[in-house]
Amino acid sequence: MNDEELEELKKITRILTLAHSQILEREISKYASTDKRKMIWVLIDGTNMPQDMIDKIQIKRRTVYDFLEVLDQADLIENPKRKPPRRLVDFVPSSWIELLEREAEGETAI
Repeated sequence: MNDEELEELKKITRILTLAHSQILEREISKYASTDKRKMIWVLIDGTNMPQDMIDKIQIKRRTVYDFLEVLDQADLIENPKRKPPRRLVDFVPSSWIELLEREAEGETAI
């Protein structure tokens, strides 16, 4: 596959993600059922280690690791040992990002 084909596939993926955003949010919400879990989902970006998530949202270690295990079993993330977890579906609802931003500003997530 050449670079041009790869770029075309990325464009198609973005279009499909946007077109099905409500369905994606509903499906991911089955697992990310609390505000803290939603914030963890936002942080699963392939750069944050679990300890980073714990530190950023002041959450129990067990909560993060249990949620990562659930997502891994549901085939929603890749979670290799000693590497940051990464979402397989690169979709984050904007309201979930806002939760994380409020948490970072010191507001308590409801």
